[in-house]
Amino acid sequence: MKYGMQARMDTAQKLNQLKALAHADPGNPHLARECIDLALQTGDYAFALDKLDAVLTVAPTDLRSRFDRATALIGQRQYAAAVEALRGILRDNPALTAVRINLGLCYYCLAEYGEARAALDAAYQAGDRSADLLRLLVSSYHHLGLISEAVALADANSQIAAPNAALAGVYALAYLDANLPSKAARWMGKALAGNPDSVDGLTVQATLNAARMLTAHAKEQFERVLQLSPNNGRAWIGLGTLALLSRDLPRAKELLTRGLELMPTHVGSWHVLAWTQILAGDLPAAEHTFRHALELDRNFAESHGGLASIAALKGDRELAERGIDVALRLDPACLSAQFARSVLLTRAGNPQAGRQLISQTLTRLSPGDGSLLSRVIEQAASPQ
Repeated sequence: MKYGMQARMDTAQKLNQLKALAHADPGNPHLARECIDLALQTGDYAFALDKLDAVLTVAPTDLRSRFDRATALIGQRQYAAAVEALRGILRDNPALTAVRINLGLCYYCLAEYGEARAALDAAYQAGDRSADLLRLLVSSYHHLGLISEAVALADANSQIAAPNAALAGVYALAYLDANLPSKAARWMGKALAGNPDSVDGLTVQATLNAARMLTAHAKEQFERVLQLSPNNGRAWIGLGTLALLSRDLPRAKELLTRGLELMPTHVGSWHVLAWTQILAGDLPAAEHTFRHALELDRNFAESHGGLASIAALKGDRELAERGIDVALRLDPACLSAQFARSVLLTRAGNPQAGRQLISQTLTRLSPGDGSLLSRVIEQAASPQ
């Protein structure tokens, strides 16, 4: 570590010396090139761009300088400008996979995951199997909801990820959302072994601990995620779910709302908020939340089951049964549909059968199936 810091200090010192020489000899191309290389190494992107603009004025088609200019723009987080620069390079040099990877990175940082996937897929098809490419590509699939594709990509490239903590963390998160908890735990372990502060690794660890009701550990890990990444929506949602499980409903609503500000299209998180509203006795709000979730994805069984649960709690048996039927056709194991059925049984005068149905449903779940939702619905079905 000390050696690395000293090397960076030496590089910065050398760059400062060369800057003085470059100022005295602005037309020296070899000196300009050395300054650019050192500036990119030290993160002095403004200086690098200044020198690159001068070089490109003289040689506008110089490939290396065009690529370095895009790199400097990425360093300054000017992703849209970098996209234009990289697309210009690709028009002239379509076979350069490094350009496609950087283009995918820019689109990813702009949250344009479909565009990122297209650029990264092309690099993957061209034969690139670098950890940086796989991390971006698996994560892009994940963001697009293509979980099976993300998992297939991870399965096909396991050896590359083993020594790479960042990639292992991305794999762990994909396996978690694919309801493959044992694989998620294995890759989580690799991520945290390589980097104890891996945000993805800690997120998976906290989520698995919450599902196992190891709530103290889960809370500590989610809080650590927020120390490292304050805008991590999953951690806010996780803490909100833990607050819900402890029946701290006002705190749960506050935390879940913050998480949904950061993850507004994550349907499952809207479901958790709706169940918080159910436990608080606010059925109109819960119905509104489930309907919003349904607008995001009309084929998500738990949204239909949630609305069926609201109808059952309101005593509208016909509407509840219709919702249950839709939910179970989409997913025969739909947890919220089973909750709605248990409410109907209870209202029909058979509360024991209602409780037994919930108990049997939860017993049939494998560890990790249904994630935290099963715990939330168990709470909703339990006497307060």
